[in-house]
Amino acid sequence: MFKLTSSIMNIYKNIYLAAVALFASAQLSQAQEQRTSVLSDQTKIVYAMNDAKKLEGVYSVLKNDDKVFLRGVYKDNVRSGNWYAFNDNGNVFLRYNYDLKKLLYLDTVSINRLKVEVKTDDPEVKEKASIPVPISSIDQYISLLATELKRVILKDNKNADGTLDADLITNIDKNGNASYEASYIVDGIPVTKRLIISEKTFDIDWIPSSYKGVNYASVFSVKARIDFVQKPGIKQRFIWVY
Repeated sequence: MFKLTSSIMNIYKNIYLAAVALFASAQLSQAQEQRTSVLSDQTKIVYAMNDAKKLEGVYSVLKNDDKVFLRGVYKDNVRSGNWYAFNDNGNVFLRYNYDLKKLLYLDTVSINRLKVEVKTDDPEVKEKASIPVPISSIDQYISLLATELKRVILKDNKNADGTLDADLITNIDKNGNASYEASYIVDGIPVTKRLIISEKTFDIDWIPSSYKGVNYASVFSVKARIDFVQKPGIKQRFIWVY
């Protein structure tokens, strides 16, 4: 594992975005229909469909119309080539190549703030297995899960107020299938809520934990602070708790 300097990351990012822009113009000229949709956390998906109504061409997840969370290319409804995820500050979080099925870059500073547990009794695997990784920015991961948790809590208690510190948890099986939940404490009582991330145009793709070519189930979690105070004109924002 290695860490790129910010200047080199910016160079790679600029080269990539320029290449994507050129590729996008070629792809969209062939695509029959370009669409946009809005996810539950108010991020926007921009994508294109071919004649067969399958995803084709550049696919982007945007925040506030100008900040990229995720960008890559679909070919006949299948992710292809390099996909990039960006942190909220614009830095690259990861680069994954679907053709090679290989993680080419990962921001270890961000990932080290997370908690990961590999589900095995083998101490060697626990120590040396690769960690599970979402092919999305951690900021978007937090945004989607925290939005769903906020919706679930407000459904039970419309008068919820203040802030809540919660663990946003993903259980990933050895095939990369994920289920989500959140745990927190209210009046000294531990509470766990199941979270269902159901977006028609987007799903978080997971790279499962592995060691020596064998995949393992794992748990991936991050602490976040959810603000229930509604401020007019200010969009919701969820904060990492380190």
